[in-house]
Order: sequence, then C-alpha cells, then structure tokens
Amino acid sequence: MPMDDAVTAATAAGFRVTPRSGPSRVHVQRNLWTAATIRPTHGGVVVKPAWTPAQIAVVIVVLALLLCGGGVL
Repeated sequence: MPMDDAVTAATAAGFRVTPRSGPSRVHVQRNLWTAATIRPTHGGVVVKPAWTPAQIAVVIVVLALLLCGGGVL
C-alpha cells in the first residue's frame, strides 16, 4: 500500500495528521489516547502505535509523584 493511501485510510477512520509528522513519517491521532506512526518501507508501509502528548504527561506526573512523594499515592 502506498504511503498516500495509508494516510487517506487513516483519516477516513477518524484520525488526523498531526504537526509531529516529518518527511519520512506521518503521525496520526484520533483522540487523547489513540495515535499511530505511519512509515514507508520498500514493500509498502508500517503502522505502529505511538505515544500521545496526554499519555506522556500522565507518565511524567506519575513518575514525579513516585520520585518526589516517596512512592506513596
């Protein structure tokens, strides 16, 4: 499947292309918790799950609580 077709299929499924996309990859996101990265290969494309900014923020907060709060939640 060509890269353009993969991006078209992702947008048809409710995903939107984000500014995190670059020349060799397209980052798409559906909501705060669902995202993927589409990369071209010699035989087509590879679609992998990706972290969203909301997921990263949750991890940072949890780590900060664990490290600064003494591990008591």
